[in-house]
Amino acid sequence: MSTEEVKAEAVELEDAQVEGARLERATVADARRENPETGGAQTEGAVNPKRPKPRRMRDMAMSMAVLLVPIGLFYAGWQWVAEDRQVSVVDTTEDYATAASLGLAVIEPELSEDWKPISSDLAVEGETVTLRTGWYSPEGDGLQVVETNGAAADVNEDITGAGTPVEAAGVEWAAYDLSSGEAWVAELGGETIVLSAEPDGENELPELAEGVIDAAGA
Repeated sequence: MSTEEVKAEAVELEDAQVEGARLERATVADARRENPETGGAQTEGAVNPKRPKPRRMRDMAMSMAVLLVPIGLFYAGWQWVAEDRQVSVVDTTEDYATAASLGLAVIEPELSEDWKPISSDLAVEGETVTLRTGWYSPEGDGLQVVETNGAAADVNEDITGAGTPVEAAGVEWAAYDLSSGEAWVAELGGETIVLSAEPDGENELPELAEGVIDAAGA
């Protein structure tokens, strides 16, 4: 082979190497554009990783609903239990009859069936007759009606002074703040009526007063 032929083959080989390198660079660049996350080094059979889809508002709402349902059921169940609480109702017939036989003008408050008598007590000291009836209100609070031919202070020693005037059921009552709640006092037919309520039941005193006045016919 002549010198000229050797030089020609060398030039062709060099051109082929340059072209091969150019093609390789172009292939890598194309791969990077197609797979920017892997830098074009994806192997055969590999699966391109997919970006997580953003959560839709509907999915978020469903998740919140799943959380709120048990909370709502618990609240409803608690309300049902609270409203359906059983109380021990007492029979006031005997105490009422005995008090009447001793000269007390017994007043049986005219209240709805949601009011439950839960205690009854009759005390006699000399000529003083005192009848106490505890009531369980529709809202689940404890109230009391005391009827006596004695003084209000004998019913509760904290009932002193003139009290604060309160009008209810067409009658003016004297209101007193007690450590156990509130008491209303009125004179009906020569007898003393004392209504008392624990703090949570003070708002039900007007209804109790109306039931007493209706029964007394005052």
